[in-house]
Amino acid sequence: MAGQPAETFTLSDIVRLTGTNASSCHAILNVLMQRGYLLRDPERKTYWLAPAVVAIGEAAARHDPLLTQARRVAQDWALASGRETLLTARAGSDIIGVARFAGLGGKAASLRVGQRVPLRAPLGGLFFAWSEDDDAAAWCAPDGPSTSQAAREAHEGALALLRERGFLVSLRSAEHGAFTRHLVESQGDGIEEGRLAMLLAAMDNGLYQPEAIDADQEYWVQNLSAPIFDRHGRVIYNIGVSYSEAPIKGRQLQRDALALVETCNESWADNRNMEVGVGL
Repeated sequence: MAGQPAETFTLSDIVRLTGTNASSCHAILNVLMQRGYLLRDPERKTYWLAPAVVAIGEAAARHDPLLTQARRVAQDWALASGRETLLTARAGSDIIGVARFAGLGGKAASLRVGQRVPLRAPLGGLFFAWSEDDDAAAWCAPDGPSTSQAAREAHEGALALLRERGFLVSLRSAEHGAFTRHLVESQGDGIEEGRLAMLLAAMDNGLYQPEAIDADQEYWVQNLSAPIFDRHGRVIYNIGVSYSEAPIKGRQLQRDALALVETCNESWADNRNMEVGVGL
């Protein structure tokens, strides 16, 4: 429901989208309504989010000053660059859209607020580049023991390059474009898991990072992303900036990337200072 805020859902819709048993789902929905988390239209028999969920979101924001900082960074970047900017977070085994800000063209980001995609290679490398070895190893082998050695080594190399640069440049490709279109087209129908798995497998070629960024070369960039760390050194949020369908010189891409990383690092420092009481 959070991922599709313009939609309302019947019991049948929710059963289909969640794969939950109908009787169990009905019982869960009744409890959520009793607790004020859902509302139900008595005529259309559709459900949607209730005001209690807003209170939860407000409480989460108050407990997480880093979220406030990250949202500010994403919004400021969108305004300054004129490019759509998306703030994402790790949500268990998924990546979730947390906030998005339109650029000058008003183009909607591919991932909507509340929408989830699997945190599976080649997606989400920035969340694992600085992770514990076991977490990074699991990401590098998305198919477990059946992951080929070549694929595992490609993912390991991609994470090493992310650590070296501190940012991710995703280049345009037919496979990446198909994945993005699938996210946009799933506006009202949810994301079909089988189709999504096929798209992820097709685009899995090492995160589409350029091996080197030459100042005089032109690059067809899909998006530029940088991590935001918490005080424990964990990547909690990512900021992704979308680029238009036009090439960009390597020197400008490098300037953009370094500026975005610096801004994200400043956000981390501001949050850390607030937590330890500096400057209050």
